[in-house]
Amino acid sequence: MGKWFIEAFLVFISYTAAYTFTLGFIYPMQKILLPENSLMASLLFLPHGVRAMAFFLFGLKASLYLLPAHYAMWYLTVHGADIGLDIFSPLVSILGCLIGYILFLFVRKFLPTNIYDKGYVLVLLIVIFSAFFNSVGLSRLHFSLYDFEHLLSYFWGDVFGGCIFLILAMYTWRILKNTKFD
Repeated sequence: MGKWFIEAFLVFISYTAAYTFTLGFIYPMQKILLPENSLMASLLFLPHGVRAMAFFLFGLKASLYLLPAHYAMWYLTVHGADIGLDIFSPLVSILGCLIGYILFLFVRKFLPTNIYDKGYVLVLLIVIFSAFFNSVGLSRLHFSLYDFEHLLSYFWGDVFGGCIFLILAMYTWRILKNTKFD
């Protein structure tokens, strides 16, 4: 097996786990606490952090790595959870994240060099840039052109989910790094 297969498998497992947790725990909590809010946009979408981390680690290849996981979770969401998402939702999400990553590559040239040691800041920039383009694309795909409420819902759900995922990933890494396995 090649390196690309292992990378794609890790992205698939990470995205699937984050999406399953979001669909199984966060969506029901959101439905209980905010029943009038649409389930099209989660207020805490953890898989967006996986997307940003994948683009940070694997570059443009991440768009190909994310595609199978996106469509697997789209299928479960539409047919298992009865949330009506457009069949092009995964493509729009990946394209939005890809555009956000390309914008990040451009902006990165103007950042101070000491920020490169802080990878979490760079991933956070990818989270924000890709959340903007993802929210524009998905709100346009699912709702009317000027539905600003859903645009903000997608944006903040992606940003909050990306931040929480990043915090969880950082602490998991520190715990694993400091644990001695005998």
